[in-house]
Amino acid sequence: MLRARATRRFEVITTRDDMAGVMQALAETKAVELEARPLEGMQSVLPQLASFFEEFAALEKKYGAYWPQVAKGLRRPSEDPAKLLRRILSCLRLWARRAEPAIAESQRLETEKAELELLRDLVEAAGGYPFAGLPAKESGILFWTIFLAREGETIEPATGGMLVLRYPSPRGEFFVAVGAAEDMASLRSEMEAAQAREVRPPTALLSQDGREAHQVIAEASAKNAEAQRNVARRIERISKAMDIADVLAHVALFRWLHTHSRHLQGSDWTVRITGWIDPDQSEQVAEALEAAGADAVLNLPPVGDDGEAPMVLSNPAWLKPFEFFPRLLGIPGVGEADPSPVVAVIAPLMFGFMFGDVGQGAVLLSIGLWGRSRYPMLALLVPGGIMAMVFGLLFGSVFSREDILPALWLHPLNEPLTVLGVALAMGIVFLLAGVVLDAVQAVWRHRLGAWVMANGGIVLAYVSALAAFLQTWAIWGVPLGLALTIAGARDADGVFSPAAVIKAFGEYIESLMRLLVSSVSFSRVGAFALAHAGLSAAIFGMADAAGGALGLVILMLGNILIIALEGLVTAIQITRLMLFEFFTRFFHASGREFRPLSFPEHDFKSKNGEAT
Repeated sequence: MLRARATRRFEVITTRDDMAGVMQALAETKAVELEARPLEGMQSVLPQLASFFEEFAALEKKYGAYWPQVAKGLRRPSEDPAKLLRRILSCLRLWARRAEPAIAESQRLETEKAELELLRDLVEAAGGYPFAGLPAKESGILFWTIFLAREGETIEPATGGMLVLRYPSPRGEFFVAVGAAEDMASLRSEMEAAQAREVRPPTALLSQDGREAHQVIAEASAKNAEAQRNVARRIERISKAMDIADVLAHVALFRWLHTHSRHLQGSDWTVRITGWIDPDQSEQVAEALEAAGADAVLNLPPVGDDGEAPMVLSNPAWLKPFEFFPRLLGIPGVGEADPSPVVAVIAPLMFGFMFGDVGQGAVLLSIGLWGRSRYPMLALLVPGGIMAMVFGLLFGSVFSREDILPALWLHPLNEPLTVLGVALAMGIVFLLAGVVLDAVQAVWRHRLGAWVMANGGIVLAYVSALAAFLQTWAIWGVPLGLALTIAGARDADGVFSPAAVIKAFGEYIESLMRLLVSSVSFSRVGAFALAHAGLSAAIFGMADAAGGALGLVILMLGNILIIALEGLVTAIQITRLMLFEFFTRFFHASGREFRPLSFPEHDFKSKNGEAT
């Protein structure tokens, strides 16, 4: 838990026919990350996928909205991928030929539906159908039509000799025009230039008066909807007969394989899959391959000192939210500590100290419990809220009031120096914890002796300088630490030299000063605790002075302000102290995160044209 777990290399040798099944079995385990390790003589195993997906993309663009939902479940084809890909394309081409008439009819019905909706808006805007009793367009004497200008577009037709009625609507402005053929052709050119849309009503509306227009449009819409359902059923029957849902599931599989094809190499008969495996799950991976029934061999090369290995943060679920802090800098490398467990102690402790109030802590706890499933980061409010309640009991504060519970320890405003002193002591302990973690890392790397020579003198001087406030004789540890540092001075060649001494002396002064300054920085934890107590006292004072209902309102709004504003500021301050004061003692973030192979995702369009 404290030490990040390094992965190790693996390789799987399988047949071309079993490649897809093996890849999916590996993805099921969530225990491997793929990474190519080329071998001489090996070749790409899926070179034909680029041309396949080029043709498939054209089919998807044209017909994707009419394809069924992708069939659920994994697909493990047991035939040569090249043959299967050719069969898939042939099947989709045949489906397109059979479904083309129904698709064309569906598109015509969609256009008709859209025009009926526009006519409904026109009837609403005009107070009835404006063409009742007029002859059809083909009469040869009078012609009429409807145009809809784009929303926000203003059009002033220049064509004369025509009757043009205008009806504003939420969709835009309707233009109803009646006139001779020559004038109509001129108006149509004007409207097309202005990108206005021509609406073509069904012939059934021509014989109806304005009072019956709504009924006629409703009947036409109902017939249109029924026709669309019939067409959809025709397309669905064709898809079921050809098992297109299963075909698309195979395409989704090969699209997934294509994204990982650079990690797959092989010969004419075999495929080699390489990458990194979580060592704690190697047995589960072997069992998954065996359960898949594939001809596959898992090989784990000897573990070496591989600094490139991805790292696994093996923390229990309750610690996962605290990984947020180290992840701001990166992932611990080989031989580095994962600070998440330590942060899980330090961060809530500092938060509670700066935000000590039973009532406000209970609110934060409730928010964390309520929202952590939807927003994982809110889980940090659970331990933070609990510690705020604990320090609220110690400080005797409940929703900014100090007259409800007696303080089990002290009231911050009554003893500010004690609060600042405790905060400073907390900071010293936290910094020393960082130094201890740095030493532990040196042990893991088998470099404790080098660490002591380089840092032991600085640590001794720091502890001695602090101890001198209690026992003056402890100040002699400062020059002793300098002597230890100089004794361990070495240049790049590992030789004791004057240049190395000067460099070690400079680093000694700088490191010691940084530790002392960082210690003082933690006093701001106490300053924030005092600020929180002061703001709470001010709010309670105003509420008490106002009295009655107004006082309750002031107290409620004041607590909301404290929870929102001070909660945010406190969280920012903790993050700053973690990153720039604590982590700098030991955390180098030299690793990279283990990203396990994941399942293929179905991403073809549904009947609504949306991704599934």
